[in-house]
Amino acid sequence: MQQRRHIPRSGRAPFRRRPPANAKILRMKSSLVCAATACALLSPTAVKAESVDPVAAVKRLMAGRFTAKVTEVGNVSPGSLSRVVDNTAKWFQYDVKRAGSIQLGRKGVVASDLTRRVIFTRDDSKAILKDLVSKGDPVGRSLHVQRRTHRSVAANGKLYTTGPLYTKGHGWALRGPVHSGGAFSDQIINVFEPKTLQRLLSDTDSKKRWTGRMGGAPGHKYVMVYGGKLSFADLYAASATFRATVGPELDAVLAKATVTWWLTTGMDGRPLKISSIWDTWITGRPVQPRRVEGSATTEFLSWRSGVSVKVPRNFVKVDGPAGGLPEFDDPMEVIREREKRE
Repeated sequence: MQQRRHIPRSGRAPFRRRPPANAKILRMKSSLVCAATACALLSPTAVKAESVDPVAAVKRLMAGRFTAKVTEVGNVSPGSLSRVVDNTAKWFQYDVKRAGSIQLGRKGVVASDLTRRVIFTRDDSKAILKDLVSKGDPVGRSLHVQRRTHRSVAANGKLYTTGPLYTKGHGWALRGPVHSGGAFSDQIINVFEPKTLQRLLSDTDSKKRWTGRMGGAPGHKYVMVYGGKLSFADLYAASATFRATVGPELDAVLAKATVTWWLTTGMDGRPLKISSIWDTWITGRPVQPRRVEGSATTEFLSWRSGVSVKVPRNFVKVDGPAGGLPEFDDPMEVIREREKRE
């Protein structure tokens, strides 16, 4: 017997709605729109340059006690060690390379683990250094020894170093108290002092958003680059780190010496690079001491939390480098040596 097909009371067969042919395309478009919106919210390009706040970013890094991987290159030119031979200027200049890590705390840089090496690339500088060493000049001998790598660790306000200048390469030497985590010697600007950073940003000669490639940070699509100039007196007034380097009083002769600087940050305000160039030559001064110049560029390559600098367990306490040589590893030591040789 043939079964009858059930017909609803309406007299019509049940209707099954088919999805429109373009439903899949519509869903894909909807997903793409949502994804694009999310990317726009998260992408640095959506951040206006005016809203970037490096001071707030630094304070967040300090509060989170972040640790940064850093590299640094620079050079120093002590005019008192340059010479004129047969009416030809022989320029004395050495380069410096440092690398390692710095650790932040609520008061700024609290620890560091850095290697440092002095490099001579100019032939005339190498010749002057060789002559200084042959004559037993203490500065020349100190710089000659520093051509070998030294490693310094600073934590809990104390500085430890291993290397031939202090321990002849065996073990660690406790050099004594240190300021700002021992991270600032060749680099004289500490951007992890909010007061100092605020001073720089309040008086910029330039402020512009660049693509990461043009701003020297190819890993970032966009960066902010700030630039300006201030005097040693300005930096001394703002920076506790610079005051610790200079001493209890800034020489009036150096008060007008200039520091030109550039700061690169991400669009979230985090520092990526700080460059500084300083010069003791004062334009317009009729008589002045031998010129001393220096520069340093410090890059902050990555940030991590929960990483702490470890202090050496075994060390010997020293009063200075072996053999009574000068440390000669920060700008003020170079400037003071100029005064001795006048």
